[in-house]
Amino acid sequence: MTQGSLTTPAPISEENRRNDIQGLRAIAVGTVVAFHAGLPVPGGFLGVDVFFVISGFVITAMLGREWAKSQTIRFSTFYARRFRRLTPALALLVTGVVVLSALIASPLGDQQNTAKTGIGALLLSANIVIAKITGGYFDAPAAVNPLLNTWSLSVEEQFYLIFPLVLFLGWKLAKNKKTKYAPFFLVGLVGLISFAIAMVEATGRVIPLLPSWLSGFYGPTSRAWEFAAGAILALFAHKIEPLIKRNIGLGLGILGLIGLVISLYLVNDASIWPGPLTILPVVSTMFLLVAGYSESNAVSKFLGRSPFVHVGNISYSLYLWHWPFIVFALILWPTTPGVAVLAAVASLLPSLVSYRWLEQPIRNLRNVSKKKMTLIVAVTMVPPIVLALGLWSAADHGFWNQRVQQFVASVQPMHAGNVEGCNKSIAPSERKTTKCVWNADGTGTPVYLVGDSHADHLSEAVIAATKQLDQPLTIATANACPFNDVYFSSTAAPRSSCRQFVQKTLRWLKQQPPGIVIVSASSVYWNSKVFSAGPTAEAMTNDLETKRANLKSGLTSTVKQLEATGNRVVLVQDVPYFASPYSSDPRQFSALEIASGRDLGSQMPRDFADKNQQAARTAVTSVAQITGAAVLDVREFFCPKNICRTQIGETYLYRDDGHISIAAAKLLEPLFQKILA
Repeated sequence: MTQGSLTTPAPISEENRRNDIQGLRAIAVGTVVAFHAGLPVPGGFLGVDVFFVISGFVITAMLGREWAKSQTIRFSTFYARRFRRLTPALALLVTGVVVLSALIASPLGDQQNTAKTGIGALLLSANIVIAKITGGYFDAPAAVNPLLNTWSLSVEEQFYLIFPLVLFLGWKLAKNKKTKYAPFFLVGLVGLISFAIAMVEATGRVIPLLPSWLSGFYGPTSRAWEFAAGAILALFAHKIEPLIKRNIGLGLGILGLIGLVISLYLVNDASIWPGPLTILPVVSTMFLLVAGYSESNAVSKFLGRSPFVHVGNISYSLYLWHWPFIVFALILWPTTPGVAVLAAVASLLPSLVSYRWLEQPIRNLRNVSKKKMTLIVAVTMVPPIVLALGLWSAADHGFWNQRVQQFVASVQPMHAGNVEGCNKSIAPSERKTTKCVWNADGTGTPVYLVGDSHADHLSEAVIAATKQLDQPLTIATANACPFNDVYFSSTAAPRSSCRQFVQKTLRWLKQQPPGIVIVSASSVYWNSKVFSAGPTAEAMTNDLETKRANLKSGLTSTVKQLEATGNRVVLVQDVPYFASPYSSDPRQFSALEIASGRDLGSQMPRDFADKNQQAARTAVTSVAQITGAAVLDVREFFCPKNICRTQIGETYLYRDDGHISIAAAKLLEPLFQKILA
């Protein structure tokens, strides 16, 4: 083998492909698919990080071979090859997903998000688009974006845009003996800066001047160190390879496999990612790459077996297709057991077709002229972007169908409190005095609406009732934060922010003219172990019985504190929650279903709703008996004759499985007007 320079990989022939790397790709894509299919692989999403390390290694080695031969990098050739390798298959995926979304996805934002993500994916910016429109990777909105997985492709393509320039500069500088270590220094510097960004952000701190879309889970700046790790291995390949004998390779390979397996079960969707734990799969992948320098060791031979290599060959297509298949399958058959696994298996077919008849033929084109390349780019990019723009526009206009437009208008808009910024962890004392106040000049008894998003979704009812009664109204709510005098924690509402909001708002209420305080909160806290509560930060627990006692005593304390300053309190029983197998989420309906005019409403036995919400309902009734607070139960409106419903006439009552629509809130006005009067 011809030796490279100190910082240039040895010029290995293109045909001398390492099968163990293909096997490692197979493991990476397998873990991601298993995670998305709901199989017991809690850290399966880290397969993407394995891909990043491999990409850094392979691309650096490939560019190093070119530099060793010609002392230059033909950037136009490199980018053209990357385009042919990645974009046609991606364009086919976006086209298929956009068409399917038009037929079966919801016009209540899901179709728009799909279209935006598809355009972003084709323009190398899906990660930025997703970060802005979908939120966190593990958040509920992400689960219905069939192009969510393209975020990592955009990060990788952004790496391909920048990293060759870094290497080119490094190799240019390395021609001078004084700067012969420039490639290692530049790659290492990029990696260290990126690693520092990821670790600082993992502590919860925000880095000044760094836009949020450039960092975090989807950000290239917090992921570049993973590419750099693979790149550094490739830069020093000629130094490392002679040292890796069979036994050393075997040892490194075993350590690498063990590290990956431990990572898969040590990490889960609650882990801070990327963060300190990300080091383990990155280092493990590096061990496996180095082990492959000794191809005779058992681990590398195992990874290079034919089944692994075949899966590795189609890993790109499989990564592309598996997630849309799972998303659409869950939309069509949400209650069918194992449907996600079946969908993941079914995605093998389009993956094989794409690889065999699209990826390989275009990838293997030789002597492609500029004119032909321009034609390939146009044919690849224009149709899916035009289709995506068409879906975006159609969904925004309700497909120019009156039924769709009316349905969207009735359930999509946010409630008035949310629109005005009152549904945040900001106490009234920290806002402008006129903020979140309605009918400020009203001469009646002041009314205060407090609680979580289940208080916010009552905004229209309370605003209309207080207007009729000439009462001033102040709204102060916070998502996933019950108005309860306890320490409370969840993934959506960190302990400190919720506790501070409740305490500050309580202090503010005690300083205001006495009035009527309406307290409303979701019933889910009483039954879900996702939430913890306790009398102190140290005593917080998600044990249901203990937590229920804590929540009850905390609510009792809240009401007593309010009553002690002359306020009257109204406790609102939660609206029926349509849990599985029943659903009230309007996003389950496609534009075609809505346009058909059929009754979209679902029904649920009241007994089923009571079973899921009984702990919360009983506690609210008990607290009212202890304190003398009034109770407003809206159940009779939603569940006449013991059957809970999601639709009355043409009015759909819910925005999702637990929050009611603006139209429903307006229908509740008489109930609130009666109890306030």
